[in-house]
Amino acid sequence: MTRSLTLTAIALLQGFISVMSLVSGICLVLLMTGAAQLFSRDLTGLSLPLKGLIVLGLAISLLGLVVTVGLWRQQRWGWVGSLIFQSLCIANNGLALLAGQSITLGVGVAIAVCLTLIAALCLPTVRSVFTPEPTEIDAITG
Repeated sequence: MTRSLTLTAIALLQGFISVMSLVSGICLVLLMTGAAQLFSRDLTGLSLPLKGLIVLGLAISLLGLVVTVGLWRQQRWGWVGSLIFQSLCIANNGLALLAGQSITLGVGVAIAVCLTLIAALCLPTVRSVFTPEPTEIDAITG
């Protein structure tokens, strides 16, 4: 089964985003717990909601890696999971804003990229790869 250029680009971009989010999430957890310091500072003073969102973001990043593998292998669960992953990324950014994170260009770009990937995943040429083929039973039952 060949993979379209669009699907390849989506999977590579989603994988890159997941890896970068995972690395930054691990760094933030280390700073948040005081296990690491940057410029003699740590993030131990963050509010509990922001700390929770960092941990949630780390879990979402792991989900992103898993579903990217499924997307790359053209598995339906990878496509569905990718839509869920992108939606969770948007929700996590929104919750961070509600918890007090300042609105930055990075947040806007992250949300725009997620929305773009959702739109790309819903393109007919991409979606058709993950649409189950009708079976003989489907033809009989109508």
